Amino acid sequence: MQRNIILVLIALIAFQGYSQEKHQYSLELTSNFSSQETLPFWMVSNQQGAVPNYNNGMAILGIQKDFDHNNTNNWQFAYQAQFTGFIANENNLIVNQLYTSIRYKKLQLDLGAKHNTILFEGLSSSNGNIAESGNARSLPGYNIQLVDFIKLPFAKKWLTFKGQYGDYLMNDKRYVDNTRLHKKSLFIKAKLNNKLNLTVGLNHYVQWGGTSQNGTKQPSSFSDYLRVITGREGGDAALDTDKLNALGNHLGTYLVQLDYKGKTNNISWYYSHPFEDGSGREMQNWRDGIYGLFIDFKKPTAVVSHLLTEFTYTKHMSGSSKHGIDENGELIMARGMDNYFNNGVYKSGWSYFGNSIGSPYFSTRNIDENGITKGFKDNRFMAFNVGIKGLIKTIEYKALLSHTTYFGYFDAEYNPKPTQFSGYLECKIPGIKKLPIDIILGSSFDTGTYRPVNFGGFISLRKTGLF
Repeated sequence: MQRNIILVLIALIAFQGYSQEKHQYSLELTSNFSSQETLPFWMVSNQQGAVPNYNNGMAILGIQKDFDHNNTNNWQFAYQAQFTGFIANENNLIVNQLYTSIRYKKLQLDLGAKHNTILFEGLSSSNGNIAESGNARSLPGYNIQLVDFIKLPFAKKWLTFKGQYGDYLMNDKRYVDNTRLHKKSLFIKAKLNNKLNLTVGLNHYVQWGGTSQNGTKQPSSFSDYLRVITGREGGDAALDTDKLNALGNHLGTYLVQLDYKGKTNNISWYYSHPFEDGSGREMQNWRDGIYGLFIDFKKPTAVVSHLLTEFTYTKHMSGSSKHGIDENGELIMARGMDNYFNNGVYKSGWSYFGNSIGSPYFSTRNIDENGITKGFKDNRFMAFNVGIKGLIKTIEYKALLSHTTYFGYFDAEYNPKPTQFSGYLECKIPGIKKLPIDIILGSSFDTGTYRPVNFGGFISLRKTGLF
């Protein structure tokens, strides 16, 4: 509660500084319903963790001020406060976003809880990054980033870079209470010709600090922080495993993206590859990742304005070799069975408030009686996803179709393998003079053997304006 109060104060202080500028408000009322006790997959996935997984009524209230892209001033400010209250099996009020941002030219500082920018028109199953989607709530913290690519002094005409550095607090109920999260990224873009750009880079995440359920305090000093950000081994206060390996729970992704800009369309091909240890960093598990193709037809009023296809694969995990003891009693250090998003110390894994932070295809375990998620039950799968977006007369629509096969973990593979086919359709009807609100209608379904056969829908009434 104290942390939320601090965030509110930050936003209010920022608001005073924006009093001479235009601000936007939004109010949305939504009803979600289904044929089962839970909602279909795509009605709760990639919803920023704001939609509870059962029939509900929701109210979303927000105020914000965005950066003015036409403003030529070097200094700019932005903020947003957004809250969701819902009536369901358990009534609740959550903070969706609460932040203030300061920008100087291309350098930006964010303070608070802020969603990541949605890429590929929201059609990607994981926002183009297998380890960081829009599936979970936003974490409170700070983030320093370059908002656009900057030319390198020795290659101004063809090579640019951008990056990000931040620290956050995982303040949900977890096996390790008050886990901290460090995050940084670096991307380099090469201009191959006037139409073709190649971007390569990485995202690096580390869970560290906090107190385990048995009372063990994880290393959390400043010197430990330096070990965390540099990937060094733990000190004397670390567990035996972290004295040999890097301190904390490290994971990340490599990105390779090829962008083509043509007269009639823009095309992006991307590959997001996960790593959690040396085998992943050295691409022993190169098969695993997201392979995506996105096409912008550059016709925003067309029946099909955007198209995306994705293939996600996580079955390999650097192979099936595992640790063991040889005939002489010596430890055999293997490089397989990576077990994505799970960790022996940070047992809640790469989840936040019960949702996967990465691709929503990663299936978390049920929350226990203490409200704690104990990691992931299914992280080996193969998934296909198709998304389209367009305009039919004045109605804007978005549709998703996905098929997923779950394999089970090594030595305990499913037979037969469960499969899941899920769909989603959303239509936005713009407001008219007699009814100055937007109406959003949607339907969704699940069928297969992994989740219950389920059909659902929603209706939203949205009002926005300036004040």
